[in-house]
Amino acid sequence: MNLPRRSQSNFLALVALVAALGSFRCSGGATAPASPASSSSKEIRLNFSLPTPGGAPVDLKKFDGSIRVVDFWATWCPPCREAIPSLNALHRKYKEQGVNILGVSVDENPKVLAAFDQEVHIEYTSLMSSRDAEEAFGGVAGLPTTFVLDRQGRVFQSYVGPVDRETLEGDIRSLLAAR
Repeated sequence: MNLPRRSQSNFLALVALVAALGSFRCSGGATAPASPASSSSKEIRLNFSLPTPGGAPVDLKKFDGSIRVVDFWATWCPPCREAIPSLNALHRKYKEQGVNILGVSVDENPKVLAAFDQEVHIEYTSLMSSRDAEEAFGGVAGLPTTFVLDRQGRVFQSYVGPVDRETLEGDIRSLLAAR
């Protein structure tokens, strides 16, 4: 590439910035539902705690034995925010049947998440992410990223990008029927 020296420097800086930001990208409001990223029997060990936006630790082992929908998201991600009413509805419908919805925010400032939780009234468990959480799931390729875990903690399904309520509900029903 024959670019002037200053243009080359700007280009390289842009490439570095894109690479740095690439670890968390929002799917940008795509309207089509996500296709499954995987369906495997990989077991996810959640042997650690994550803080709530208020700072209280939540031991994730307390969810062992339940079906879990774990949604990695951020307040600045439009499709992530759009998913909240569906996740609230799934929480209300299935919480008494041993299904837990866990929203794991990658926001860096817990005060931003706490204010957002109050504003939109997130009804399910809302937590702050950590390196342990992201590594336990093999990384978070984009936002939102949603994992559906069976009662043994195995990944039943995972999605990168927006996933509609009907798809998640189908996953939950399949797991409930597999008792």
